[in-house]
Amino acid sequence: MDSDEKILLVDDDSDFLESTQLMLMDEGYDVIPATNGEDAVKKYGEFRPSIVFLDIKMPGIGGYETFFRIRKLDSDARVIFTSSYALDDEKFKQAKDLSLKGLLNKPFELDDLKKLIRKHAK
Repeated sequence: MDSDEKILLVDDDSDFLESTQLMLMDEGYDVIPATNGEDAVKKYGEFRPSIVFLDIKMPGIGGYETFFRIRKLDSDARVIFTSSYALDDEKFKQAKDLSLKGLLNKPFELDDLKKLIRKHAK
């Protein structure tokens, strides 16, 4: 694996964020954690990760708004939503039209995460 490959992992659930980050780091990935949308946009601009796993439901700016802000920074951003909630169909369609790479329902398996990284990371 390319050691420059970075994953931006965005979730307001600190337990989920930490456990997922540790699992990915154990697999050799460079993981950048963010606990909210503002932090995610800032870190995306700073690190330009290969792929972003973005929680949809967060306080402050939610996942959809965060996605649209990241896309303004980089039209080629590779973003996959993560969620354990029902989706806003209209916003999800808008995101898909802007090349959202997919949705991973929580809870998920590490293998599912790794498959998406291999398939979509730049």
